[in-house]
Amino acid sequence: MTIYARIPGELKDATDAYAAGHGMTLANAVADLLARGMEASAGEESVKALEARAQELQRELDQVKPALDAVNERLPQVLGTCKCGRALTGDDLLIKGVCPACKLGLTTALAGSSDSGATVNRADLTPFLAGIGIALAVILVASRAGG
Repeated sequence: MTIYARIPGELKDATDAYAAGHGMTLANAVADLLARGMEASAGEESVKALEARAQELQRELDQVKPALDAVNERLPQVLGTCKCGRALTGDDLLIKGVCPACKLGLTTALAGSSDSGATVNRADLTPFLAGIGIALAVILVASRAGG
């Protein structure tokens, strides 16, 4: 099938360049570009929906980022000592669950057991956990509100 159309000179030059760059005839290049344009036109609504969703997710991320930053600032805080002598951080106690040096499990120390082999400074632990809890609550509220 044949289509006749008048097009600006710049568009013709660009089509010729596309054809040459892809090893195609001018007719094949026009057909390829027209097909791609039709696909893009048909998918325009889904692209708009994806862009809107990306903006929505960015707004949610902007809301929770300060809380995540607060958690990340607190995790390096030293909260106790392992029986091997290594200082234990919030990251060791809450995330890793083991002493990085000797691999002693820290769950019992966090629960307050005296036979765990590790000691936790309760005066530091309580505000640490409160801060982490508040930050996590902010994250949960923001994620519920956004989605």
